[in-house]
Amino acid sequence: MVQIYVDDIIFGSTNELLCKEFSHDMQSEFEMSMMGELNFILGLQIKQTKAGIFVNQSKYYRELIHRFSMEKAKHMATPMSTA
Repeated sequence: MVQIYVDDIIFGSTNELLCKEFSHDMQSEFEMSMMGELNFILGLQIKQTKAGIFVNQSKYYRELIHRFSMEKAKHMATPMSTA
């Protein structure tokens, strides 16, 4: 699987050999750096475990809260069913 966003490319496969071949092919055509395992992109935090891949935006919402000076705002219950 390959995802391209402007100048960021994310790729992965369950077959490690395919990842290595794709990386080699891309590096032979383009100047690129291998950054290792994906942890953060486009405001999303990525956590990869044997149980699965988990995505959250906690860094993003903390930055929003800070930007709008809401650190001391009162918490509210979710106004919708959580079931």
